[in-house]
Amino acid sequence: MKNNFFKLFMLTALVSLMSCSDFLDINEDPNNPSDANLAQILPSIQINLAGALGGSAGPLGDFTSMYVHQNVQRGTEQNDYGFKGDDVNTPWRLLNTFALNDLRQLLEKAGELDAGPYLGVGKIMQAYMYSIMVDMWGDIPFSEAQQGAGNISPKFDDDEAIYDALLAMIDEGIADLAKPSSFTPGSDDLFYGGDLDKWRQFANTLKLKMYTQMRLVRDVSAQVNKLIEEDDLIAGMGGDFQMQYGTGAAPENRNPTYAQEYAAGGARNYISPYFYEIMAGLKTFHDNGIYENIADPRIPYYFFNQIGEISAGSPPENPCSYCYGYVQNGQFVTIVPELQGTGMLGIYMFSFNIDPNEGFDQSSSQTVMGLYPAGGRYDDGNGGAVNFNGAGDTPQRLLTYYDRKFLEAELAITGVSNGDARAAFEEGVNAAFAKVGQIAAAASAPALVDSVVADYVGRVMERYDAADDEGKLEHIMTQKWIASYGFGVDSYTDYRRTGYPRLHDPQTDNLNVTSSIRKYPLAYPYPQDELNRNANAPAQRNITTDGVFWDK
Repeated sequence: MKNNFFKLFMLTALVSLMSCSDFLDINEDPNNPSDANLAQILPSIQINLAGALGGSAGPLGDFTSMYVHQNVQRGTEQNDYGFKGDDVNTPWRLLNTFALNDLRQLLEKAGELDAGPYLGVGKIMQAYMYSIMVDMWGDIPFSEAQQGAGNISPKFDDDEAIYDALLAMIDEGIADLAKPSSFTPGSDDLFYGGDLDKWRQFANTLKLKMYTQMRLVRDVSAQVNKLIEEDDLIAGMGGDFQMQYGTGAAPENRNPTYAQEYAAGGARNYISPYFYEIMAGLKTFHDNGIYENIADPRIPYYFFNQIGEISAGSPPENPCSYCYGYVQNGQFVTIVPELQGTGMLGIYMFSFNIDPNEGFDQSSSQTVMGLYPAGGRYDDGNGGAVNFNGAGDTPQRLLTYYDRKFLEAELAITGVSNGDARAAFEEGVNAAFAKVGQIAAAASAPALVDSVVADYVGRVMERYDAADDEGKLEHIMTQKWIASYGFGVDSYTDYRRTGYPRLHDPQTDNLNVTSSIRKYPLAYPYPQDELNRNANAPAQRNITTDGVFWDK
């Protein structure tokens, strides 16, 4: 019931985002699609695109953030990779029934009007959405998709062949952007405000990302070196591909993850102790000491502690799984001594139906997603129960400048490109900090201290320099994982491709409250609704053995 409530909440929120409720209804009235103009259809597509990939309940960012061990959800089998087709009906529907269906209409109308810029934007978005779907599901309907009543059972195409078709589609889109037309996106373009140069740079960066993901199954050196040398890629934070949200509740236009996590009654997500400890420089239950004794200054922007400092005088409301301690029978019981002085309270991954404290209500005690990932609160150390008391307008990041630099670093360290891996890595880390700074400034939160950031980056670079090439790749992917908090989709893809960052292993964590009987999911299961209605759908996949083509 709780999951169904959140799915309904998320869909309702999306319908009201950015005052576009009329736009999101165009598929429900058969008389409207032929009349909707380009400027009406475009924002509908973009809202649904961002919503389908975000971190609230239902979209692709929900379970992926859990499967890269950034967030944990209690009382659910997904805590231990229990993943079924019914769990992914919502993102499949958001992408296919809403975003891609609207996109088909935009492309048809833009073609009729010779509206090259709209065609270009549409094709680039279409390639992006389909590439994400391939990354999640592998083989999907593509060549016969979005044909409406003309084909209600589209075939599932080969995932690698789809990638090739998408790369060609991106090139077509780039060419269309340059075609003169009296129809050009403007304020209706919620991503770039009609800046076609930024669309072209995003398109090239998307190609770089896709080639990077293919590097283990195909020689892509020529393609990536050409893209890097031409340098027509996302050029800075101003070119980040993201959905900027607002602060309004009526109509709802706040970040959907904020609207979910900061509602009265408690957040859906807990912070993974493993993720927290990597950032805090701790190692209390795991053997991954990659940044042991190096505290990340982004922590107060990432996580908000509802209890400023857990102590005997300020204990959690109930016994907890991962915290400094709690009061029991009038005595303060220490749980994790290393957390003294903090208000951190989380639950372990793999603790479902094992940890006796996992199920206790901690709605006013748990640590929640903070300002950077969700538009929540900056942690000033004073605590306070969450109750729509954050900003709410943090953007949903999808492909950023720091992503570009981490891609370049990965390509260089693996020998695919001729670039300087170290320089690209350091630029990526600094760009990730700059992004936090940008979001902090927009929320009037305290600025990061330059000297503290420089000290952190310097210590990370020392460890990078001391590592061999495989260790350097681990640093690149781990820093990218930290920077990507709030968008688990690409982190899930990166982990399956590279094996990094190393994740919490319940078999070696020396905890008596965790256990795992399932293997890691190599792809999403097919949506059960699609299998039920599509006569050409394949059998449900085995998600632990049937991966995506680029996963070697």
